[in-house]
Amino acid sequence: HVSAELEQNVEETEKDVLRLTNENNSADLEIQELTAKLDKVTAERDDAAAKLIEAHTSLLNTSNEKVAMNDQVAELKKMESEYANSIAKMEATIQERDDEIMTLNKSIESSSAKIQSTEKALSELSAEKEELTKKIELIDVQLYS
Repeated sequence: HVSAELEQNVEETEKDVLRLTNENNSADLEIQELTAKLDKVTAERDDAAAKLIEAHTSLLNTSNEKVAMNDQVAELKKMESEYANSIAKMEATIQERDDEIMTLNKSIESSSAKIQSTEKALSELSAEKEELTKKIELIDVQLYS
């Protein structure tokens, strides 16, 4: 009964490890996507900044255009910051999942050791039972002979 319970615990733990691994892989893919988006936003921001310098140089008297470009750069910086925050959160989540996987792996190892110990004890008890059965049969033969 204990062995079956331990095996069930091991199976559940292995399922949890697989689930967490899948979630971890999913988070890794999302980080890659966010990183690509961040690179794109950074390139757009750099492009916008170059356009802003060009507009300022060539159209010094058109402050409305300058304000619009500054707003665009600010929005791109805001987006960059949001993506950076998202990546930081994902990295923290991955670390948490890695920690959970390590804990589950330790639990599997512990459960496996308990199962082995239980199987060894069961084997020893079976051997003792066989030995006692043989002794009883020998005594029966001696008593009835």
